[in-house]
Amino acid sequence: MSKFQIILMVVFGFFIIIAVLMFAFYQGGSSNQEATVTIWGDLPAEAFSSILGTVVPVIDKSLSLVYVEKSSETIDKEFTEALASGQGPDLLITSQDRLLKNKSKLMAIPYESVSERDFKEAFVEEGELFMTPEGIYGLPLIVDPLVMYYNRDLLSSAGEAKPMAYWDEIYSLTSKLTKRDAAGNVVQSTVALGETRNINNFKEILSLLMLQAGTPITGYSGAELRPFLTENFGLAVAPSESALDFYTQFSNPTKTYYSWNRSLSEAQTRFTSGDSAYYLGFASELTALRNKNPNLNFGVAPVPQSRVSGRTITYGKVHAVSITRGVRNTGAAFRAALLLVSREVAEPLSYELILPTARRDLLSVKQNDAVISVFFEAALQARGWLDPENVATRNIFRDMIDGVTSGRARTQEAVNVASRALETLMKN
Repeated sequence: MSKFQIILMVVFGFFIIIAVLMFAFYQGGSSNQEATVTIWGDLPAEAFSSILGTVVPVIDKSLSLVYVEKSSETIDKEFTEALASGQGPDLLITSQDRLLKNKSKLMAIPYESVSERDFKEAFVEEGELFMTPEGIYGLPLIVDPLVMYYNRDLLSSAGEAKPMAYWDEIYSLTSKLTKRDAAGNVVQSTVALGETRNINNFKEILSLLMLQAGTPITGYSGAELRPFLTENFGLAVAPSESALDFYTQFSNPTKTYYSWNRSLSEAQTRFTSGDSAYYLGFASELTALRNKNPNLNFGVAPVPQSRVSGRTITYGKVHAVSITRGVRNTGAAFRAALLLVSREVAEPLSYELILPTARRDLLSVKQNDAVISVFFEAALQARGWLDPENVATRNIFRDMIDGVTSGRARTQEAVNVASRALETLMKN
């Protein structure tokens, strides 16, 4: 390493420490240094534009925040290319399932400056996925939890006064809610489970079932990240196998609770068409559901739980504000990151997005709106896992499910194959 590089690293490290010290003491526009900070994310720009244009200038006149919305399909590729050309953003809003693929392009906040205790007291538990041995790679901003949407008319017609709360209730419900025509074709479904081609959230739903069953899916063993799919955790059957068995059984036409197959329309569309009683989707899908069918009489409830786990869990995506290695002004970028997760900004942003904040103090405030209250509660219950490469693991989960439903593999074999694929992905 050259003398110039050593000096540059010392100077760069100094600014990191100074900026991080602002985490606990930031009070707004006390700095006279004017700066423009560019933020990239895949959250809707409309929500940010109103907040950044009205709320931020009141708090800190010296900061000008520019938010650029990117497609969730291309943001990672664009981010990598932009950094390589020196045109990358100062801040990146990324989710926990994209953290590892972008980690080398982000800066860590050292624990000497932001303690583990302070972080855990401030943010939802799932946000701790951004805590690594070397520091914190993102300040949690927004949570997008998986919830259960239900057709109130279909439930009422079946004599069901309330949505199911536990997974074992689904067996008796299918006899009331799943309907077939004379040829045996499914014309009304209880819920979209069992397939991959027409269930867009298949990976997240299976992740939910695995987490509820008791497997973290991935985790650290010392300093090494490894898969836990084949671990039994003291049980007769690995929790991941139990979860996969449960998920795939609903697409098996030989089962009495058969409710779904790959010939049906996509799960969200089928629900909005009134042909499915339940739909497992993200809180962020609420607006799309309403727009697809404004006349659909539906409600929102927490996802069903396991009666034996003793914990209430849903799957969620935590969107956090990360400092990129392409940052132009480290101090200003940290000020901007702290400002975005502050109560003054996080609260109105949450309502603009119709998504729960990641701040515990705001989530503790009672919500009168029936939908928002479910979202806020789910945010506290949300869990996730460290995903080595979200696109590749989606294919691994797809192959695991399709292997069972096609009869190519038994459940244990499909899980073993998926575990080996995850392990190979982590080593590359």
